[in-house]
Amino acid sequence: MRLGHYEILERLGAGGFGEVYKARDTRLERFVAVKVLPTHRILDALLKQRFMQEARAASALNHPNIITIYDILEDRGSLLLVMEYVRGKSLDTVIPRRGLSANATLKYAVQIADALAAAHAAGIVHRDLKPANLMVTEQGKVKMLDFGLAKLLEPKIPSSEEPTGTALIETQEGVVLGSAPYMSPEQAEGKPVDARSDIFSFGSVLYEMVTGRRAFSGDSWAATVAAVLKSEPMPPQDVTETIPRELQRIISRCLRKDLDRRSQSIAEVKLELEELIEDSESGRLEARIPSATVSRNKPLHLTAMMTLVAVLAAGAMWLALRNRQEHPAPTYRLRQITRGEGTNTSPALSPDGKLLAYASDRAGENNLDIWVRQIAGGDAIRLTRNRASEVNPRFSADGSQVLFTRQGDGLYVLPSLGEMESRVRSEVVRQSSGPLWQEHTSFRNRRQRQDSPQPRLPVFGICPQ
Repeated sequence: MRLGHYEILERLGAGGFGEVYKARDTRLERFVAVKVLPTHRILDALLKQRFMQEARAASALNHPNIITIYDILEDRGSLLLVMEYVRGKSLDTVIPRRGLSANATLKYAVQIADALAAAHAAGIVHRDLKPANLMVTEQGKVKMLDFGLAKLLEPKIPSSEEPTGTALIETQEGVVLGSAPYMSPEQAEGKPVDARSDIFSFGSVLYEMVTGRRAFSGDSWAATVAAVLKSEPMPPQDVTETIPRELQRIISRCLRKDLDRRSQSIAEVKLELEELIEDSESGRLEARIPSATVSRNKPLHLTAMMTLVAVLAAGAMWLALRNRQEHPAPTYRLRQITRGEGTNTSPALSPDGKLLAYASDRAGENNLDIWVRQIAGGDAIRLTRNRASEVNPRFSADGSQVLFTRQGDGLYVLPSLGEMESRVRSEVVRQSSGPLWQEHTSFRNRRQRQDSPQPRLPVFGICPQ
């Protein structure tokens, strides 16, 4: 099929105001992307004018991270916007389920911020910034697409001295344009917007890159808009444990609902991101210290492995100090205990240093169970099989029992090598470090303690670390 001198090759997708195709420019012999506004939409004068506005807004920008507009024409009742063809994937398909690494996030974020800064400097607000409108090329370069909702800030009305000025569409207050999960509160209310609206949307995109989930969501469009207006997203540090503190602060400032407390300039945000990249390359970037609280949604593989190594190192040091006076200091080496077994976390070493208890989802049942294995080697033993996640195992003083937390159901105890579990019914105070053993001696009164000693009974409680 041909449209003008463009040979349509394949459909690429649908944009805000039309379908997008890959085509070949038969005159210049190059591949291009052609956005086609359907005939029935051209009958709507407002939509046609917005389509034209996209072309003029984007073509006015000359930036390596903004899609280049080549041409605009009308053919057989269809309006065509001819753009640079970008080989790559949209950012929403690039972001993994648990989010991008901090380095990859910063790499993409600086490019997006730079493109927005160029648009804002030209008096243009994008108003529809979202991962689907950001393409990542095979070389890792970000290209910003779809200025279909862009609105020129100034001049609002062409001056008589500028006969070639563009007549702009003024959005009536109360009319909401944009994508609900990424729009700013003022945009969701249909109020006039400025560059700070894009900064809020940028914060939403940045949040999703870091966590792998949307900052605002709901079961319906209305519920999502309500979340944008009234709710605060879960702090990113509660979703992912390795996000640098400085990046947390940038996201928080971008997502403030109060316009005056929100970051005021995307150019300044870009500078802050560039400084984080410099700190990362120099090794000065400080990551948040991971919490011991377990969530099945958190990316725990790396932090769990580091924790296991630290526990083993501490155990080796303890054994070395105990035998220091009796035996020559042995040589210890660190080795990885678990390999390719899914998420492993909450490690605990038995008092004699022979057993390691930990929580793992290696069974493939989408939850964490308690497993025990010998440090010397051999297969791990699965102690629990409940559908709920069990975490924070701790050995008793003699190493014969394991105490653990079943999420939503309290504390349980079972023998170190399995068998019947039993629930701990004593009062428990939950702490992020998990339950620890505490032994008390229980006597009725001082006379009983002196005259009729009672056996020491284990009572479960919480001990400070």
